[in-house]
Amino acid sequence: KDIMINYTPFGHSDWQSIVSDIKKFGSAGKKTAVVSTINGDANVPFYKELGNQGISSEDIPVVAFSVGEEELSGIDTKPLVGHLAAWNYFQSVKSPENDAFIKQWKKFAGPKRVTNDPMEATYIGFKMWTQAVQKAGTTEVAKVSAAMIGQKAKNLTGGMAVMGKNHHLSKPVLIGEIQDNGQFEVVWETKGLVEGDAWSDFLPGSKDLTADWTAPINCGNYNTKTKKCSGQNY
Repeated sequence: KDIMINYTPFGHSDWQSIVSDIKKFGSAGKKTAVVSTINGDANVPFYKELGNQGISSEDIPVVAFSVGEEELSGIDTKPLVGHLAAWNYFQSVKSPENDAFIKQWKKFAGPKRVTNDPMEATYIGFKMWTQAVQKAGTTEVAKVSAAMIGQKAKNLTGGMAVMGKNHHLSKPVLIGEIQDNGQFEVVWETKGLVEGDAWSDFLPGSKDLTADWTAPINCGNYNTKTKKCSGQNY
């Protein structure tokens, strides 16, 4: 009774009825928040509709896992101030590496363009890939894959990203609050790096799975009970 779940197709654009349902649900008198896993451009009409229907962060806060500066750059964010997003990077983070990256990006793309978390992930990933290619001495996938493990690259928040044996990165986690200029103010962050985990320890379908791209497992979804790999391995 306390949880309402609603899934939509990718690219969904008609949010009027769904936001109305959220508003109705939140008017029942209980403290209400929205956990949003909306992806990409579908965020734009969703957040516009939040503003249209007057859902403020003080009444029903939204915390999103996939809305960033790019999605907010084309809409009026004044009605959205205070809603939250969880990422590993925000443009507003102050560090020498980030300042230099933003300067390069705006010089290339224009002064009004923004950066975002997926850009930082690509920045780190490409640096690590080039280092792995140099270490392996080839672009052959299997050899580069093995050479990726243990690669390090500076992230844009001032720390060091590390590639684990599960092919996931260790990175900080930040929670940002939307500002009226479309940027995020960091209101919380982990004390250090969080190791990326390929599989949930809580879901029945994945709690027995692990990813380990080192010998003898060499598998991204290895079942620790059956001792079998159910996916591609090298």
